[in-house]
Amino acid sequence: MKTCFLSLLLFGLAMLLLLSPVQAAIIVVAPGGSDANPGTAAAPLATIQRAADLARAGDTVRVKGGLYREAVRLNASGTALAPIRFEAEPPGSVVVTGAEVVTGWMRVPGAAPIYSIPWDHLFEIDRRDGKPIESHPEDAPLWGRAEQVIADRRQLLPALTLADLTKAWKTHAITPSVPVASPLPHLGGPFVGMFAVDTARKTLYAWLSDGSDPKIHQMEAATHAQIFGVNQWESNAGVSYVEVRGFVFRYGASFPQRGAVTLHGSHNLLENCLIEQMAGTGVSVAGTMTGCLVRGCGQTGGAAVGDGFVNRRCLWEGNCWKPIDRDWDAGGVKMVVINGGLFQECVFRRNGGPGLWFDIDVRNVRVTQCVFQENEGTGLMIEISRRNRVDHCLAVGNGTGIVGKSAGWAVGGILLAESEDCTVSLNTCIGNRDGITFREQGPRPLETPDGTIAYHNTRNTVTHNLCADNQGYQIGLWYDNGFFGRHPGDVEKYPTEEAYSAYLRTIPDKVYDPTKQGLVIDYNLYRPAPGKAVAIYGVDWRPRHREFAAPADFTRATGFDTHSRIVKDIRPVPGAGWADAPSDVNAWITQRLPKWLSAARQNTR
Repeated sequence: MKTCFLSLLLFGLAMLLLLSPVQAAIIVVAPGGSDANPGTAAAPLATIQRAADLARAGDTVRVKGGLYREAVRLNASGTALAPIRFEAEPPGSVVVTGAEVVTGWMRVPGAAPIYSIPWDHLFEIDRRDGKPIESHPEDAPLWGRAEQVIADRRQLLPALTLADLTKAWKTHAITPSVPVASPLPHLGGPFVGMFAVDTARKTLYAWLSDGSDPKIHQMEAATHAQIFGVNQWESNAGVSYVEVRGFVFRYGASFPQRGAVTLHGSHNLLENCLIEQMAGTGVSVAGTMTGCLVRGCGQTGGAAVGDGFVNRRCLWEGNCWKPIDRDWDAGGVKMVVINGGLFQECVFRRNGGPGLWFDIDVRNVRVTQCVFQENEGTGLMIEISRRNRVDHCLAVGNGTGIVGKSAGWAVGGILLAESEDCTVSLNTCIGNRDGITFREQGPRPLETPDGTIAYHNTRNTVTHNLCADNQGYQIGLWYDNGFFGRHPGDVEKYPTEEAYSAYLRTIPDKVYDPTKQGLVIDYNLYRPAPGKAVAIYGVDWRPRHREFAAPADFTRATGFDTHSRIVKDIRPVPGAGWADAPSDVNAWITQRLPKWLSAARQNTR
């Protein structure tokens, strides 16, 4: 009996030791410190990298205010009970930058005030036949590059060659006091000059639009592609249970689709941080982002990603200013191949492309209490995805050309494109190109964990929404398929309707009648713009499309919107739209960000 009791006692003590918190250390980093120091408050380290090398589960790295020019690589994980924490002290005072001050500028011979310095940095996304690939995508040799040059905290616009730089100077010489124009209206900049990199000659060229000598300015150039974290190419597992709070991350020579701040792995946290002015993509966090501002990145802003991600109270603003193909990758945020996640109380504002784009089998994600405002494309685009839910969101002014030319069709506040089993309810869409739209180009077969799915719009539910004053249609079924007649491109091949009908009988899987796909569209409220129809059914380049001036006409033709109606007053109505949608988006954002981030947002540079 005593032996049994003693065994139980020893087992209990062992379990207690296993469950007890790891003895935690506080590691301090400060300007003026030394990496030879122990990292105490009295003898701090000089670099965040040294602290990251020392930190283990349960440790906290406290970084004192200052500018840290380094690329921090993480190599250790925490645990659920003992995460590794990186904390800026105080929040907002620590800037981690991938840029270095560059000096030694010499004027290039000739009339143009162009200067150069030696440059041996090579940013490559891949190699082919032993040669570096310096742009991503490859068909974007200028905008897909990763270099950045900055003068007095203002970016220079990239040019491809020295000849392009000289040409720009000649064009701009008649108005030297005017900043260089952005490549897209209302996106990017202001740019105070231009630069070009010749990696073969290992030379960096710069021209300031006022003709001044770079020597009288603080000139910086990004020398690091990733400035904090770990990516999937460095480590398959990445890191887990790493928490990062209160930092400013700025100027990374990142490529599109490669975050300058990347926490690959699982269960990581980025909280109350500012990620801004990256060359390509800004951030990618496997886990949770909360209270963060992501702005001014050349391509997508980025987000918390991975199965079960959470993005809460974050703002994506002014990202994707580079004119890279919007059909390839664009927006404030783009996500692919994810199962489960949440966007809550987030704002997507004035981004190039869509505000938020789900593409390729994003499933079981909820988007709730979010605002999509004045994005170049659709506010929220759900494409080739399934089982997602959108509720209590506001989409206002999207796809209207306010911030650049909107490509494509079926652009609106909320778009379902070849997606399945999604629910869009209790949302408010005001002043967009269209309100809520469907786009059909299916079937679009895709290999998924559940087998091959021939994606098209089926079993989607759109109910109890308020769509008002949208410039085109309040509800749009943009179906570009044979059900609505010949495409103009088919006329030569199928000169008669009989010939085209015979062709359609050979591809029945591509002829979708929207009324037979399990769609539910009902209980919505509409207020069409003056002189505009409520709904479009089909696409206007196919002969059988129809437009409907009233919900009743739409109902008689399709069976949809049996209980929907037109309203004159768009004040909150019980059971339709987001009753608590903010009337002042700026104030709503301010209430959801930390005070220092709200202040930083008002100071655009």
